Amino acid sequence: MPGTLRGTVTDSSGALVEAAIVSLQADGATAQRTTLTDQTGSFHFSAVEPGAYALTITAAGFTDQNAKVSVISGENPPLPPVVLQVAPASTTVDVGLPPHELALQQVHAEEKQRLLAIFPNFYVSYQPNAAPLTAAQKFQLGLRTIIDPEVILGNAIGAGIEQWRNNDRQFGQGMEGYGKRFGADYGSSVIHVLIGHTLTQSVFHQDPRYFYKGTGSFGSRFLYAIGTAFVAKGDNGHWQPDYSDMLGGLAAGEISNLYYPATSRPGLRAFHRFLLGFSGRASSHLLQEFIYRKLTTHVPKSLARSQPVLRDGAPVSLFSVEDLRSAAPQTARPVTFVLAKDMEVGGVIAAKAGSKAVGQVTYTAVPSAAGTGDSMHLSLENVHLKIGETDVPLRSTPRKAGAGVLEYRWLEDTGRISLVLYVARDVTLVPAR
Repeated sequence: MPGTLRGTVTDSSGALVEAAIVSLQADGATAQRTTLTDQTGSFHFSAVEPGAYALTITAAGFTDQNAKVSVISGENPPLPPVVLQVAPASTTVDVGLPPHELALQQVHAEEKQRLLAIFPNFYVSYQPNAAPLTAAQKFQLGLRTIIDPEVILGNAIGAGIEQWRNNDRQFGQGMEGYGKRFGADYGSSVIHVLIGHTLTQSVFHQDPRYFYKGTGSFGSRFLYAIGTAFVAKGDNGHWQPDYSDMLGGLAAGEISNLYYPATSRPGLRAFHRFLLGFSGRASSHLLQEFIYRKLTTHVPKSLARSQPVLRDGAPVSLFSVEDLRSAAPQTARPVTFVLAKDMEVGGVIAAKAGSKAVGQVTYTAVPSAAGTGDSMHLSLENVHLKIGETDVPLRSTPRKAGAGVLEYRWLEDTGRISLVLYVARDVTLVPAR
């Protein structure tokens, strides 16, 4: 005759612990049963075969607790309260260097990149998961560019060519004319970098670098290079309309007009500069994607302890915390989940079992094919798992284009569900500050 097993989980102060994961496994068996503690910190297993069992209790922020228990036929007396101890600080998950330190390493590496070992190629990142730059690091990269001897020499040569072609005749000839041309050219380079690649990127929190793709088909890389002429990666890791380059390029051009000879059609000149900005970025990105990589020296192979990435489609096992049996049909309600087991990324535990996820659940009535009444199905929306300072979006199917009914099972007749969701896109994990 089967027996029952019940108990209570508290912390060291005696406070009840809700949503602790309680696992029960028979000695010598591989299968286990799992439930969660309710709002009173209680758990209950019914229909347990008599025998010896291992009991494991896991909760976020606490050290796992293991115990040996015996079950006899019929109603067993409650177990003594299981007391969880707060996990020591040394068990905090470390998923990499703090973002600003990792970004500093990457900037130092980028400042060594040169085309043909001569010309600076600082504004491209070959790191697949480059950390966002701080405003100070954006200015550092810009300053390093404008004081580079090759940049100054390039403007000096350009001014000589313009003098030979007698461009901007108002500047005149001789050393005075050459000095004006060089000053105007170098000034435009400085303004373009400081405003178009530094100031506006800091204001709009966007990254000034091109992020080398390097993988996939020729067509996908071609479209990526063209597309990134119109979008920029934000400091939050998301792609955004490229406000900083558009407005920065226009602002830098208008400032340049102050010391270049006047034009009779300033509006048309600004419009042309706006269009040329897109075409120039697209051309530069195509060269970076298909040619410059092969000609660039000192490309970093890797940087130690780079931030881990949760890949699109990675499975995430969850338990719901609330009793979902009381949900009204067609009514969305908030729901909290806990991670059913530790989540690893690259061999490192990124999130411990018991970590929280939140979302919305909706009941839908589905007519039975046998005509025996309606059955209820659950659908989920906007489910996010919190790891450090990163929100990880989750979806119901392994692939983005996948379709089908959400699969779940009821957990030990508690009104809670056990289910597997999937990471909705590649997510770079950022450790909590």
